[in-house]
Amino acid sequence: MVAKNNVLLIGGTGFIGRNIIDFVLKNEHQQHYNIVVLSRTPQLDAVSGVTYVKGDYTDEDVLIKLFAKYNFNSVFHCATSTTPLSSANNILRDIQGNLVATIVLLDVMKDFGCKFIMYLSSGGAVYGVKDMKTIAENEICHPVSSYGVVKLSIENYLRLYQKQYGINYLILRVSNPFGKFHSSEKQGVINIAIRKALRGETIEVWGDGTQSKDYIYIDDLVQIIFKLLNLGVVNQTINIGSGEPHQLIRILNTIKVHLPTLEVNYVASKSTDVKDFCLDILLMLSLIDFEFTAFEDAIKRTILHEMEQLMQRDGRSKV
Repeated sequence: MVAKNNVLLIGGTGFIGRNIIDFVLKNEHQQHYNIVVLSRTPQLDAVSGVTYVKGDYTDEDVLIKLFAKYNFNSVFHCATSTTPLSSANNILRDIQGNLVATIVLLDVMKDFGCKFIMYLSSGGAVYGVKDMKTIAENEICHPVSSYGVVKLSIENYLRLYQKQYGINYLILRVSNPFGKFHSSEKQGVINIAIRKALRGETIEVWGDGTQSKDYIYIDDLVQIIFKLLNLGVVNQTINIGSGEPHQLIRILNTIKVHLPTLEVNYVASKSTDVKDFCLDILLMLSLIDFEFTAFEDAIKRTILHEMEQLMQRDGRSKV
């Protein structure tokens, strides 16, 4: 019998966190993970079989009570309170709400002897603008947003806490994920474009649409995460993406084939946006075998997910 791994999941009602929960509950080989979600709004996406606690991980007292009660073996840190664009609005709040909060979390982990944290960093924001075909983990990072600076700073503190206190980490620099359970209207252009098309609204695109980025289907991302976790990979920083650039205008045209109502308004690009990037995923592929979902098939599945969500919301609104 496999021992239970008590996991504190921060960001469990968000896009990636919700998919992590779904994967664990649907895969019997992963059910040794006993997940406790800390969320400010746990009632929004509560899932049967998971413990939800209302609270904020910026609150040290909340963390202390949780660690004392559940004796966590691991922390999955999937939360952020900003986006690359919004982080510039209040940089001090970005630092306090993300960097300082994570350091408080690490101190509580240290005090309670919790020795592992998985942190979802950013595969675009931490690197900044790079004039190269693909970006490997050893490239020098020059973030162009507070969001990226804070993500990179958290990475460095994770490395520091490993050296000083033996808290092992797994830093995953994730590209642009898309797929089911996405809800943000600020980040995630593929899901946002699909929802806009379904609602008959216009999507605003920064730049002329020629920018190319690395995108990863959420089902692939979560499978990769658990492959790495189950292998026991620790103290590594790993790019997680498809390793292939996709031009935004071509993505939008693919969506338009299935949803002809899609309308696009092109506006000036933002200084905080990394226009072009593609991740070098050779390190990831040296650790695991993986076959990605075909990109167009992933787009089709995402359209179906968004249609289902829209019908469910419409059904609830009529009750």
